[in-house]
Amino acid sequence: MKLLNCRKREGSAESGYTLLEVLIAITLFAIGMLAIAGMQISGLQGNAKAGALTGAGNWAADKVEDLLARAYGHGDLSGGDHGPETDDTGRYTIRWTVTDDVPVNNVKSIAVQVSWSDSGRSRSMVLNYYKADI
Repeated sequence: MKLLNCRKREGSAESGYTLLEVLIAITLFAIGMLAIAGMQISGLQGNAKAGALTGAGNWAADKVEDLLARAYGHGDLSGGDHGPETDDTGRYTIRWTVTDDVPVNNVKSIAVQVSWSDSGRSRSMVLNYYKADI
């Protein structure tokens, strides 16, 4: 059996790599591929979390727009806690709290909170707005 040798032999036209050099190259390549696979998994998890946060933010913004479009004396804008409401998928829960005359008279403070579960952890975001009686 012939051994591969990366050095050119004296008086011979044969050249190549030894088996050890090939094994080292394959090992380094495999380590690099495993690192890339790990980064791919982290990227997918990050995208899923970003998607959940975007969905929560969109629903909270929709609710704020809905509340701000209502008349100042509407029942959804009465002082106190409102909700919870759940979206069609059952993933998000929304609540809102209305406080009268804060920070000044004839202004309502509206705090909209969206909650959801992400990988077994409870997450939430809050949007705060004011509605004046103009």
